[in-house]
Amino acid sequence: METSASESGSQVAAGGANDLDVWSNSDADSSYGDLASETASLTSSIMAGHYENGRRYHAYQASGEYILPDDEQEQDRLDIKYASIQLVFSDKVTFAPIENPQQILDIGTGTGIWAIDAGEQFPSAVVTATDLSPIQPTWVPPNVKFEIDDAEADWTWPINHFDLVHMRTMTGCIRNWDKLFRQAYAHTKPGGYIELQEMDYFGVIQPTSRSPGTSFHTWCTEQGKAAMKVGVNLRTSVEFMKESLEKVGFVDVTAREFKLPIGPWPKQKRLRDAGLLQLSAMLEGIEGLSLRLLKFYDGWTLDELKVLLAKVRSELKDPGCHSYWPLIVVVGRKAE
Repeated sequence: METSASESGSQVAAGGANDLDVWSNSDADSSYGDLASETASLTSSIMAGHYENGRRYHAYQASGEYILPDDEQEQDRLDIKYASIQLVFSDKVTFAPIENPQQILDIGTGTGIWAIDAGEQFPSAVVTATDLSPIQPTWVPPNVKFEIDDAEADWTWPINHFDLVHMRTMTGCIRNWDKLFRQAYAHTKPGGYIELQEMDYFGVIQPTSRSPGTSFHTWCTEQGKAAMKVGVNLRTSVEFMKESLEKVGFVDVTAREFKLPIGPWPKQKRLRDAGLLQLSAMLEGIEGLSLRLLKFYDGWTLDELKVLLAKVRSELKDPGCHSYWPLIVVVGRKAE
């Protein structure tokens, strides 16, 4: 269900994204042995990750760059969230008008479902998908490959290379959007596209709601404040994304706005199913969304946080609570 800004209900907090604010033969065996040992150790540590509050987090480069866990529970949440978004998008993989693409880049692929779907829809394309965590499946279409990489580091792909650069729900993961978009522009082919499928992580309460969503409001507020302390913004908007893409040179930038319901309150079955899935993702995943940021909550203890999360769960399960996440799709083209 596409919505205009005027139809999107009352946000529980005002403000957009800008308001929060690989050797000589004589040495080959020994050198290779050392390198293999170092590589095996690095691979092992990345795969193992590390644990906080009983949850596993990624260990690629500087631990702590990503504020969410990457364990099985979090992977389940990501998969459920993907399914819910696809229901809202009527199963569209991309809104960019690409035809016969040869190279696609998926930034922050997570469990890799979008990359797999894109690989199946575009068999002519090589789909390269990157993430900080190696949590993607091994059985994938032959044209899909996964790489461990940091999207905010310097890109090493050829210039003018990709027909499509895709990102989904990277809000809250990126600290320097300008650098990311400059690199995306440089590595996109003339005539190629960038597509952002993003969520604003400050929920909205529908005017039809019989619940004010007080605890949900408090949680969104505290999450946003804590995230800002570690340099990430959980807020985004059509205006921020469009202006950012245009600033680095993308043209013909278009935007669509959707609602991702939390709970089965919409009348339309597809949206009701999406809401049920998103509710499940929130009930199972809200703790993982919050724990790493706890130390940045002002004066909150773990017990106090758990009480708040219990209240949020109860509130979101209330059939009278009509809440949703703003979901936006912004597409830009690199001029030929």
